[in-house]
Amino acid sequence: MHICYICGQAETIPFKCNYCQELFCNVHRNPINHSCPFLDTYNKKRKNMLIDNDSQKYGFQSSSVFKTLSRVLTIKSSRTELFHLSLATILVTAVGLSLSGYRYISWQFLAIFVCAFLVHELAHKFLAQYYGSWAEFRAQTWGLIITAISALPFMPFKFIAPGAVMVGLSDGKKFGRVALIGPLTNLVMGFSFLLFSMFYDPFNPLFAIGASFNGWIAMFNLLPFGVLDGQKIFDWNKLVWTVAMAAAMGLFIIAYL
Repeated sequence: MHICYICGQAETIPFKCNYCQELFCNVHRNPINHSCPFLDTYNKKRKNMLIDNDSQKYGFQSSSVFKTLSRVLTIKSSRTELFHLSLATILVTAVGLSLSGYRYISWQFLAIFVCAFLVHELAHKFLAQYYGSWAEFRAQTWGLIITAISALPFMPFKFIAPGAVMVGLSDGKKFGRVALIGPLTNLVMGFSFLLFSMFYDPFNPLFAIGASFNGWIAMFNLLPFGVLDGQKIFDWNKLVWTVAMAAAMGLFIIAYL
């Protein structure tokens, strides 16, 4: 266990400041929130990332397309995030392998299984950073344990919750959209698989499995409880949450049948 340098809260997987190198909890991870002695360096780096600097450098006013492209290209990650995401992906892959008792490996199935998790989380990250927020995936101890237990072949129920993307948005509307984009990617992938299974290759069970699994992932994350996406979406826009949940339930039921 590690102790937050500011509040003393115990953290199993703390956040390390890239500037002062101290360890912090989620609340104090931002250099501004812990009054980092290198705050000037942090602010200068943030300013250098602004798109307006690019437009001034090249002597023209940025168009909306140029701004969008620039914001996408400035998406950043860190070695800490890559480590956490890799660890989570390994456990998710193990859960996928456990469904056959580790006796049979279908790379197509594993690709569908792992992508349902990875695309979901990366969608949160990309949209949050597009809005100018810090956003990185962080594994959570309890989530890693639950996912690891689910990877045991004799476990009848499987839960995939190794961690989540942490964001720093204060705008409720943008925060709700960031929460929505994760389940939305599962719905898009799920309905695409469903169409493939109905019209392209009805005899390929992988398409139906991909549709039902993405439907289940979306439905689970849309539950309006705790730290799940559903609670954030429900607080932001109840109509959007209702439509998304209905679509997820419909997808899961149709694909499963």
